[in-house]
Amino acid sequence: MTKEELISLLKDYKENKARLKIKLKELKLARIVLKSLRQIDVNLTPKVEINGDIHSKNKISDKVARQVEENDEKRREKEEEIKSLEKQVKELREKVEAVEDRLEALKYKERELLYAYYIEGRTYQDIGNNLYFRLFNQTRDADTIKKIVDKATRKMLNL
Repeated sequence: MTKEELISLLKDYKENKARLKIKLKELKLARIVLKSLRQIDVNLTPKVEINGDIHSKNKISDKVARQVEENDEKRREKEEEIKSLEKQVKELREKVEAVEDRLEALKYKERELLYAYYIEGRTYQDIGNNLYFRLFNQTRDADTIKKIVDKATRKMLNL
């Protein structure tokens, strides 16, 4: 993995994590719909009239066949949709887990500063004055924060 790829993954981390949650919900819903399509029972209601049973037999058969065909078509579409969603979920999960695994290897200070800079998009100056002060009751200048973030980035690349 190159530095540019890592930085891109870090910058897209929040968005990818949110997309992953959404896609997982869509996948779960699609599986529920597919399961319900497999369990559809075709209800038949015969017509009640004089000699109604004679004419209704063909209509019932056509109705049943049409319903079976529609269900089969819907089932196939849902299966394709599920395959597509599973592929998207796999890709997003790989991206999110790559960032999470690398962040776990960092020390607390490095992780917090790197997270604030790349993922939250804060500036070095803001991190040094606000975040660093909140964490350690001290301030640091932008150059010091930049060095810490660069060191943490190199550490993540070496994993």
